[in-house]
Amino acid sequence: MRKKYQQILSRDVPELITQGAAIVDIRRVEEWRLTGVVAGSGLLTFFDAQGGSQPEQWLARLDELVPVDQPLVLICRTGHRTGLICEFLIEATRRVDIYNVADGILGWLAEGLPVQPYSSEMQNLSMK
Repeated sequence: MRKKYQQILSRDVPELITQGAAIVDIRRVEEWRLTGVVAGSGLLTFFDAQGGSQPEQWLARLDELVPVDQPLVLICRTGHRTGLICEFLIEATRRVDIYNVADGILGWLAEGLPVQPYSSEMQNLSMK
């Protein structure tokens, strides 16, 4: 049977975090500055501004940030990019508890959920 990831809404994220899931925001620095970030998020940019990526390097950094057996929640602006990354993770890794925030940070903000302003002091693991 093929592994799958789960589509969730932003309002489902706090419960998953309470249960021990890690949340990783894959957007770029300018996006974090624009909207803020979910408190406790790992910041790990996947796609550069031109849409390019370095999947193997990103995956190595993800494995340093979030253990393979820890549930993983991915968030971007609208859920599109993270949907692609979830597919990649299903195919390329042993991770099984993977969640895509289908409405992204825009859904998070629409729900009135809190964000913290991005600052350069935050752990920034963005791809250069």
